[in-house]
Amino acid sequence: MKSFKSHLGVIFPLIVLLFAIEFTLVVGKIVRGYEYSMGNDYNIIVVSERDLNETILREKIDTFKEALPLDATKVLDRLKDDVSPKNLAALKSSLPKFYSIKLNAFPSTAYMAKLGKILLKIDGVKKVETFSKTHDKIYKILVIFKGVSQSFAVLIALMGIALISKQMRIWLYEHRRRIEVMTDLGAPYWLKSAMLYKLAIIDSFVATAITCAFYLALPHVSALKDAFVGVGFELPHFDFANESALLFGASIAVSIVAVSLVMMQSREK
Repeated sequence: MKSFKSHLGVIFPLIVLLFAIEFTLVVGKIVRGYEYSMGNDYNIIVVSERDLNETILREKIDTFKEALPLDATKVLDRLKDDVSPKNLAALKSSLPKFYSIKLNAFPSTAYMAKLGKILLKIDGVKKVETFSKTHDKIYKILVIFKGVSQSFAVLIALMGIALISKQMRIWLYEHRRRIEVMTDLGAPYWLKSAMLYKLAIIDSFVATAITCAFYLALPHVSALKDAFVGVGFELPHFDFANESALLFGASIAVSIVAVSLVMMQSREK
């Protein structure tokens, strides 16, 4: 029981740390997915006296996806009963061309302002409507959401590291007699700390396995999946190959640093 509590003292803060890391990754995926969705739905309206050349647009706009011509026929059809056919034809020929420009990424506020100036410099373009007020509100919400999630993850990570260091000191106290004897016998540093490193690696593996299992099961929870679908999001799937390696590497790194710091302090004492 004592051994179990000792391991739990490292496994629990490691799980907290790994949950914070993976939570940040999940939030990043959600925000990127939302940005991609907004990029597809977001329209920039351009009024031009000439046909827009997509080749020129691609050269000038890094995030250009496509330019869709807007048909003014529906608007003119409403005037059929009030305007003569001759005047209607003249009106139609004098109307400028309208385009809806789509991007492959949701732009920042600064990039959007720059984009408007680029479009106005294109020959024939008379007016550009970027709907800046709506865009700025959405973009600021995304920035705030990113910042809050990252700050939250950092705070949890710091708490996890503090708890791990505390448990390492407890381990050191439990094994102090063995370490003292090995020190008197002239044992090298790596041999004295081998037990602590071994325990840290085992607990890192267990913590990583628990975290991975949780995030693998998360997308299959129907209630959570329905909640995300209801607000227009898709719950990101856990990339086991890459993210499990990242989590295990992070847990190993933190554990080894914590053991090394504790052992260095004990050696100085």
